[in-house]
Amino acid sequence: MAKEKKSVAKSVKEFYDRHDKLTKLLDNTEIVHSEAFHAGLGVLHGKDGKVDYAMLDDVKNQDKFLDKLMSHYISSAVKSMGLKSAPKDAMEEEIMLKRYVGVTRGELKKILRKAGSDYKLKDHENIRDQLIDQQKAELMPLRHGHMEKKDISDILKHVSADRYVSKDVGIERAASLLDHYRVSGEITPGTLSKLVNTEQKKGGWGDDAYLSKKGKEAVKGLKTQYKKAA
Repeated sequence: MAKEKKSVAKSVKEFYDRHDKLTKLLDNTEIVHSEAFHAGLGVLHGKDGKVDYAMLDDVKNQDKFLDKLMSHYISSAVKSMGLKSAPKDAMEEEIMLKRYVGVTRGELKKILRKAGSDYKLKDHENIRDQLIDQQKAELMPLRHGHMEKKDISDILKHVSADRYVSKDVGIERAASLLDHYRVSGEITPGTLSKLVNTEQKKGGWGDDAYLSKKGKEAVKGLKTQYKKAA
């Protein structure tokens, strides 16, 4: 996290607190995915005691493997959510798994049936990474879910961008400034240039409509410097 100023607005502090909580959640979910796979390997040992992925070509072994994965996912979810016990209803269990690890038994079963012995650690981790990315996209907006339009001034002041950015920038774009500030500890004309020249769907603003006159001049001046340097 970027170094915070001595006086930090309550809404800004909560953004950082939420970021830390969600990051920790996603980091631990990533670990749970890997632990679940290794738990599943317990049923794939051959007579020599070594892991034999060929055993996954047998549907019975696939189901045993799935049982191990699901058992670990469910126990981890119960612990993380502070529940007294696992859901007894199959539907509730699927909902819990979808919320916690982003995948259900049915979805993994389809993948295993198709992959068989080709479902190895690398394949599981590829799926894990996709699931984590999906959860990240869904959860990260919650960091600024508590903010209101009146908090934008505090954000701009916190990141020292109040001279360059209009108060009409909106909460989502203001939150993107907090993200850049959190990583680098400053908002520069280069930061603003990157934001206005990057599409919204890729994390940018897409235009300079939310820059103040000074902000537009700073970005324009930066482009002029680049041209001269070239």
